[in-house]
Amino acid sequence: MTTVPRERATSREVILDVRDLTQQFTVPGKDGGTVHAVDGVSFRIHAGETLGLVGESGCGKSTTARAILQAPAPTSGSVVFQGNDLTERSGRSLREARSQMQMVFQDPFSSLNPGWKVRDIVAEPLAVHRVGTAKERAARVNELLDLVGLDPQRFADRTPRQMSGGQAQRVGIARALALDPALVICDESVSSLDVSIQAQILNLFERLGRELGLTYLFIAHDLAVVKHVSDRVGVMYLGRIVELGSSESLYAAPAHPYTAALLDAVPRVDIENRSTSAPLKGEIPSPLDPPSGCSFRTRCPLATDRCAAETPELRDIGDGRQVACHYPLTAPAAAGTEEIAR
Repeated sequence: MTTVPRERATSREVILDVRDLTQQFTVPGKDGGTVHAVDGVSFRIHAGETLGLVGESGCGKSTTARAILQAPAPTSGSVVFQGNDLTERSGRSLREARSQMQMVFQDPFSSLNPGWKVRDIVAEPLAVHRVGTAKERAARVNELLDLVGLDPQRFADRTPRQMSGGQAQRVGIARALALDPALVICDESVSSLDVSIQAQILNLFERLGRELGLTYLFIAHDLAVVKHVSDRVGVMYLGRIVELGSSESLYAAPAHPYTAALLDAVPRVDIENRSTSAPLKGEIPSPLDPPSGCSFRTRCPLATDRCAAETPELRDIGDGRQVACHYPLTAPAAAGTEEIAR
């Protein structure tokens, strides 16, 4: 049952292809309505790649992750994982597909059973999917704990409450790796940890990705964290992706005013490069009643009447960049440039 490392991104094999993903929820009551939580999100993740998904709280990042896992199933759109559309699967077929898509949650203490020992928590996916004998599962648990930096002799018989936050999150990571998944979704997996522990867990994710050939969807609201771990970054605002591109180019020269505002808000110690632009004003509009046209226009300093009348589509601006803005901060390249998301 020893883990066999995958080849690390030597091809452009698409692991996950999300197209026009939409997730809506109905609010009951006479004053209710429809929450537009995710609105036409599209992206691809290639083998061995880490795609970061970033945005303010409430923008739809976590809802996107759960829609990918069909928990619950999206309102519309497609989620093609390893060549199979999960929106067309159910029952045992869907459970088998999900075994290859594992999630590491934000709060390890709420995502791990507080009454179980660590060895039972990590072994649970193996038992549920009937992988190996009891002896083989026990050996696999020890292997996984070693892999995430926990000594099985010290930690296997502890409960989560007998561990620190960082140690408990390592248990969550070990559980996610038990079935050797093709895709790991990290949903704010370091945001509840102290800064020093965050760095350790991020380094662990990076090492595991390199050694095991993992593919990640890494969700966070902290742009510095996303930059540290991601090959490409998608920026979400009010249920839509407004910018998508390589981590290096997006952070060096943001094309969407919202991306620029988020980067301006990141604290910096170098006074010479500190931003002098005005801070982002106002709150995110309610997904119950999103603005017409561009959803960011109510907070955007560049907004015009066109922004209220026309919804900008995510379009290629060259250098592997896409932006949903009528007036991008980075000038579009000549037509015919290859679209990176495809």
